[in-house]
Amino acid sequence: MHDSYLSKFYWKIKQRRGAKKAVIALARKILVIIYHLLKNHDLYNENKFEQTKQKQETLRLKKLTADAKKLGFDLIPAA
Repeated sequence: MHDSYLSKFYWKIKQRRGAKKAVIALARKILVIIYHLLKNHDLYNENKFEQTKQKQETLRLKKLTADAKKLGFDLIPAA
């Protein structure tokens, strides 16, 4: 299960901050997820994380494009 969102989150934090901080960050992340699931009467769905990631990437690309235009550059999509 190394390809799950929470596993990737743990390993990313572990590489930057160490194992102890990664465990605490993961525990907090799980508690926040549980809180929102209980609050919204929802079921855990791993696909929501992928959808959110794609949405964030789209917004990031729009922001980068706007910043490039402010600096006088035109971005050309890769073919």
